Amino acid sequence: MKSKVVNFVAAVVFVAVGWFGNQVFGPKERPREVVSVADPAVAVGEVKTVEFNPVTEYVGHVEPIQETDILPQIEGYVKTVCFTEGAFVRAGDVLFEIDPEQYEASRKLRYSEVRSAEAKVTVALAEVDRAERYYKRLTSADDRGVTATERDTAETALASAKAALNAARAEVEQSKAAAAIADFNMKHTVVRSPISGRIGKALRHVGDYVSPSKTPLAQVVQIDPIRVVFPITDKDYGAWQAAAERGGRELKDSRRLRLRLADGSEYGQTGVIDFGNNKVDRETATVVMHVSFANAGGALLPDAFVRVLSDESHPPRLLTVPSGAIERTAKGVHVWLLQADGTVKAAEVEIGAAWNGMTVVAKGLEEGTKVVVAGGFKLRDGMKVNVVE
Repeated sequence: MKSKVVNFVAAVVFVAVGWFGNQVFGPKERPREVVSVADPAVAVGEVKTVEFNPVTEYVGHVEPIQETDILPQIEGYVKTVCFTEGAFVRAGDVLFEIDPEQYEASRKLRYSEVRSAEAKVTVALAEVDRAERYYKRLTSADDRGVTATERDTAETALASAKAALNAARAEVEQSKAAAAIADFNMKHTVVRSPISGRIGKALRHVGDYVSPSKTPLAQVVQIDPIRVVFPITDKDYGAWQAAAERGGRELKDSRRLRLRLADGSEYGQTGVIDFGNNKVDRETATVVMHVSFANAGGALLPDAFVRVLSDESHPPRLLTVPSGAIERTAKGVHVWLLQADGTVKAAEVEIGAAWNGMTVVAKGLEEGTKVVVAGGFKLRDGMKVNVVE
């Protein structure tokens, strides 16, 4: 019993000594620091009236305005090929020569037939003149000296002479028509390009027999100007028309059309709208536009694909706000206005299209108003802010 009491007293003393030592030598509790909350930092922009001209991109296909197969209009053997494959040719340039020998002979024959027919007309005219004089002499003579049979014979002879003259004249016309055909054939022994453009491979060569019903001799495509064809939605087409009417201009004068090439560079010429298709494609709800571009250097090749960049040639000036200022919530769209005392206030706005970091303001803001463009997620009405650059 005595040992238990001694142990209990020793334990109490040990605990007391430990507590005292902790109070004297142990770590001291530091007083809590008071942390001040700084004003939230925000970036600010300004509501401005700017030239608003968003760019829309379309995929376009390059095609020649004109392309033609070079076909012979007569048959014969190719005598000469007169061009370099792949070269630029002008309208009227000689491309092929067809052996003219048989056509030259035919032409001479036809013109000799014309001269023969004209000689027959001369003879027939003389016969008509003689028959007319004879007939007049008989009809003016005394009835007692001329029989009715003689007058009938003279009248018949005159009619026959006139018929022969008409036949001779018809023969002249017929022979002249044959001569004109001979001229046509002779002329087309030389095959010329009907358009200016770049010619491709020669499909027929010296010694080949050609005719209008056979394979073309070559093909020429117009290079300058050249056309880019691309579809736009019916909605975009309506917007283009509305912009043109708003500016009092025709559609072709209201759009600026540029090209981005396959290597990413921008083509150095702007295009002109030739026309849009006269109906909307029911399957795609698009209208196909045809735009011509100057192409003197031949950089645009038929069947190539390009990007078409479209914006307005006379863009409007619209009230805009930096797009970073726009906040969308379940209640609608608003921005934070910076007040003169350094506080902010939420303002409901109606907005339109966005482009180049700016959004069109339809309602709710005035030009020159300062708005928060960064840091607005942590703001509340009336909160003071710290504006940073």
